[in-house]
Amino acid sequence: MPDEQARKALQQLLSDTNHQVNQLAADTHLAAWQSAAVNTLVQNMQQAYRVYGQQLYSETGTLLQDIQQQSSVLQQNYTQAYETAYQTASAAFANSNLQAAQLNNSRALAVNPLYAPALQLKQRLDVASQVQELWQQERVARLENNVSKQKAVLEQIRQLDPADQRAAQSLATLNQQAQQQSFAEVLAQAVAALDQADYATARQALARARSIDSNRPELVSLQRRLDGAEKAGAAAQAEQQVQVFSEVDEWPTVKMVAENGLKLNADNPVLQQALQSANQIIQAGQRLESFIANPQRLTDANIRQRANEAISAAQPLAAQSARLAQQLAQLQSLLQVQAQTVPVLVKSDGRTTIRVLGVGNVGEVKEKTINLAPGTYQFEASCKGYRTEIITVEISPATTAPDVQLQCKTRI
Repeated sequence: MPDEQARKALQQLLSDTNHQVNQLAADTHLAAWQSAAVNTLVQNMQQAYRVYGQQLYSETGTLLQDIQQQSSVLQQNYTQAYETAYQTASAAFANSNLQAAQLNNSRALAVNPLYAPALQLKQRLDVASQVQELWQQERVARLENNVSKQKAVLEQIRQLDPADQRAAQSLATLNQQAQQQSFAEVLAQAVAALDQADYATARQALARARSIDSNRPELVSLQRRLDGAEKAGAAAQAEQQVQVFSEVDEWPTVKMVAENGLKLNADNPVLQQALQSANQIIQAGQRLESFIANPQRLTDANIRQRANEAISAAQPLAAQSARLAQQLAQLQSLLQVQAQTVPVLVKSDGRTTIRVLGVGNVGEVKEKTINLAPGTYQFEASCKGYRTEIITVEISPATTAPDVQLQCKTRI
C-alpha cells in the first residue's frame, strides 16, 4: 500500500496522462490520420482507470508511462508526417518542379489541413503556372532592354504571388536603377545650367535631384559650386552696376548697390572701394551744399574758413563727380564775391576818433571812404569827455553800402 504522497503523485500522473490523450483525440485531423492508434490510446487510458480502481498502483503507474510514451511518439509522427511532406514540396517548388511540389504539398495538407506554410504554398502553387508564364515574359523584356515592360510584368507577378522574393528583389533593383538614372539625368541638367550661368535652373534641378536621393555626396559639392558661382555672379553684376552708376554720377545709387553687394561678398575690393568713394563724395557734396544754400553766412570769417576747408577736402574727389565739381565751382564763386571789397563812406565831425572794431582805425575825419569786405562790422566813435558810441553795419556783396554817420554827442 503506497503512502499518501505517492498516491497523490499517481493521481496527478493519471490526470496529466488523461489530458494528453484527450488532446490527441480532440485533434480531428490527427485522429483521422491515425484513428486506430488514437482509439488504442483512449482504450488504454480507460484500462488505466480500471486498474487504479482495483488499487493496483504499481501496474497503473507502468501503464500510464507507456501511454504517455505512445502519445508522444504519435504526436511526433504526426508532426513529422506533414512537415516532411511540406519540406519536400517546398524544395520541389524552389526547383520549379511544380508537379512534385503539388503532390507533396497535398500530402502535407491531407495530414494537417490547417498547416499554415502548406496553405501558403498551396496559394502559390495555384498561380504558379501563370507566374511561370510571366517570368518568361520578363525574360523577353529583359533581353529587349524594355525596362517599363519588365517592371509591369514583375508587378503582375507580385500581385499574383506576394511571397515571390525573386520578383520583389528584381523590382527593387529596377526601381533603384531607374532612380539612379533619373538622379544622374537631373544632376547633369543642374551641371549644364551651372556651366551656362543659369543659376535659377541649376537650383531647381538640384532641388529635384535632392528629392530623388538626398544622401548623395554629389549634392554637397554641386551645392557648394552653385553657391560660389551665384556669389561670384552677384559680385560681378554689382561691379558692373557700380561702374555704370559712377559714370553717370549717381553716387547714392552706387552706395546702395555696393552695400547690397557687400552683404554677399564682404571681401570684394572693388565694391569696398566703390562704397568708400560714394560715402566720401556724398558727404563732401552735402558739406558744400550747406554753404551754397546759405550764402549770407559766408560774410562771417569763421564760416568762410570752414567753407575753404570743405573745398580743400572735396577737390581730390571732383574728378570722380561732375556734380561735386559744379558745387565746388559754385562755392568758390560765392567766396570770390565775398572777397571783393565794398566802398564805405564814413562821415563824422572831424574831432571824433572812428574805429572799425577788429579791422583798424579810420581816424578823426569828416568824410572818408574805406573799403571793406562784405560782412557785419562794428563802428566805434570815441571822444574825450563824451560817451563812446558803437553802431553795427551790415555790408552786403555786390550792393552799394550805406553811408556810416557816427560821432560822439553825449557829454559825460
